[in-house]
Amino acid sequence: MSFRKKNSIVFKVTLWYSVFILVLLSLLVGGAYLVATNLADAKGQAKLQEDTLELAQDIKEYESFDDGIYYALYTKDGTVLRSSFPRNFKQNLPFSQENVKQVTVKGVTYQYFDVRVKDSSDWLRAIRLRPKLDHEMLFFLGSLALAAPLLVVAVVFGGYRILKRAFIPVEQMSQTALAITKSHDYTKRIPVTQKENELSRLAQTFNKMLASIERSFEREKQFNHDVSHELRTPIAVILAESEYAKDYATQLDEAKDSAQTINRQAKNMKELLEQLLELTRLEAGQPIPCATFDLSEMLAQQLADQQKILIKKGLILKQELEPEVLYYGNELLCQRLVANLLSNACKFAQKEISVTLKKQAQNVILTVTDDGHGIKETELDKIWDKFYQSDQARSKAQNNGVGLGLALVKDIVLKHQGQVKVTSTLGKKTTFTITLPLRH
Repeated sequence: MSFRKKNSIVFKVTLWYSVFILVLLSLLVGGAYLVATNLADAKGQAKLQEDTLELAQDIKEYESFDDGIYYALYTKDGTVLRSSFPRNFKQNLPFSQENVKQVTVKGVTYQYFDVRVKDSSDWLRAIRLRPKLDHEMLFFLGSLALAAPLLVVAVVFGGYRILKRAFIPVEQMSQTALAITKSHDYTKRIPVTQKENELSRLAQTFNKMLASIERSFEREKQFNHDVSHELRTPIAVILAESEYAKDYATQLDEAKDSAQTINRQAKNMKELLEQLLELTRLEAGQPIPCATFDLSEMLAQQLADQQKILIKKGLILKQELEPEVLYYGNELLCQRLVANLLSNACKFAQKEISVTLKKQAQNVILTVTDDGHGIKETELDKIWDKFYQSDQARSKAQNNGVGLGLALVKDIVLKHQGQVKVTSTLGKKTTFTITLPLRH
């Protein structure tokens, strides 16, 4: 048998229950033998006592040997009057009118019973060889002992076949998983039987895992495609502008224009790479350092820093911040969260942006609202995807974003065990609501 088969579950289970059945049958045969022996012994002792008592009542019927029992008649001082003893039996054993006694001489076991003769001081002793099993019982036990190995072989073979058949779905799962691993085709699924049992639930669990891997694989492919797409444009612009400045720029103003274009594209690339690195760190699942800080003060500072940008764009900022909201979290990440929400609002707001902060039960509620054109209902779930930008042509032309800000917002909120949702009315407004637990 190969090493693989020896280590299979079917082989091990078959081996364990085979040993168990073998031990069980051995105990059964041994137990049956002991019970049969004890029954035969008890029956023989009862007959020995009964026959001896009957003869002691009528000593005239005395015979030295009758029905396998030897009889001896003693005086009260131990002198043998009449007797018939089996070979090697000791004649001078003391009298005892209690139970059947037992003595072994030269490997032979004898049982004897003493009783007083009626209306006399003499003793009657009955002796017999310890009884053995009768032929019927010996035949039964012998048949059982012979049948036991055949029964074990039948059970082992039948059990092995049943187990092997029962584990066919498991082998199919293993082969399918191996094929998926080799082909990297995560669209394949493990067949699920119609019967609801442990194996079907296992197959369903594997299929869910494969679906998750497929989604991750597709996201990774899309992510790589998007990153390369996003970097291709600024790199092409930088190369073109640098080549133009090197080969064709003859005046300082032309060189400055090229340098400004290169600088702007380099900043875009820098922003893209920084946000990608931030997302990678968050998605790595590593714990973030947390401390208690004044969320109200931090938010007020962020809004003050954005004030000039808002004024430059002609936007009005409305704020309603509950004072002294102490929050336990990572202050740096929370600053990035607020900055990205404000940056997103600035891109699409027409006239004003509204920011509120308040405590509610055991949570902190932060809302950022802009009076932009809104987001289509079909896009509400997509805005959290990396590189996704609603109304891409307008976004690219006017706002020059990279589509990572909201993805980063979502990851930061989840890292703080909070919730984020967006509601939007086309042509009127969009509101982002962040719910953060005070303790997590």
